[in-house]
Amino acid sequence: MSQRLLTVQKRITEVTGEGSHRLQMWVSSYQDIEPEVFVYQRKPAVYPETEDQDDYVNVANAADIEEYPVDDPDPDLPPFFRLASIDLLFLSIDLLDRSVTTIASDLRNLIRNLDLLDTQADEYETVITSEVIESSSSSYSSSSSSSSSDSTSDNSGGFSSSSSSSSDSTSDNSGGFSSSSSSP
Repeated sequence: MSQRLLTVQKRITEVTGEGSHRLQMWVSSYQDIEPEVFVYQRKPAVYPETEDQDDYVNVANAADIEEYPVDDPDPDLPPFFRLASIDLLFLSIDLLDRSVTTIASDLRNLIRNLDLLDTQADEYETVITSEVIESSSSSYSSSSSSSSSDSTSDNSGGFSSSSSSSSDSTSDNSGGFSSSSSSP
């Protein structure tokens, strides 16, 4: 399996005259993962507005990547879809900083969970008796649980993560996030 890589850039700007800050994040590079990792919900327009509103909901999880379409919601499913960027306003810089930390953690978890799903067995058998529960798997590999995690970050809020014992990632001073993983 190839190494998963997801690099997310961020830009924080002050909104002049409003006392708020804008956080913009976008996937700038990716490998072995879809770049559309941000889930949105489309809400119908409420008078006097005439256009539907798309609201950021969360970082996608593995199920969201499988279920929700890219760019626009499927009319036959709930009104959720995925994009490769977010643009959010915050009244508090502290809340913005906590949100960046949460988003970085959620992106790391997405990479790790996708890796875990790759190692799960296609066939899983559980035998249940009155005394003992035995489980067996035809292709389960626990190698990912023994790998170490290396990460470094800088003072600008950049984020870097790797879930492979042989892969290193570093962040730069541009505020970029990088998360990567590879399985043996």
